[in-house]
Amino acid sequence: MNAKQLIAAVAVFAAAGSAFADVTGTFDDFTNVPSVKTRAEVVAELKQAPAPSQAANTEWVDSSTFIAKSSRSRDEVRAEAKEYAKAHKVNLDYEFGG
Repeated sequence: MNAKQLIAAVAVFAAAGSAFADVTGTFDDFTNVPSVKTRAEVVAELKQAPAPSQAANTEWVDSSTFIAKSSRSRDEVRAEAKEYAKAHKVNLDYEFGG
């Protein structure tokens, strides 16, 4: 590889690397936003807030309460599905994996 090819290769890699260094978002500067609370008010709120371990426990959702109870058996549901499949034509234009 001669010097011209080496310089050209370095230039191409530098251009490609700088293309990925572009900032995709905008920067919002919040340094000039006036505060609506005093430092004492913020400290008082922090003292009243629960400990992180307590706050984590309050967000637990018991998903077992969302499970719907069915009055039909599994065999009844399967029989209904088979009847529906027999009564309705399958559109083969939308068949995947076949």
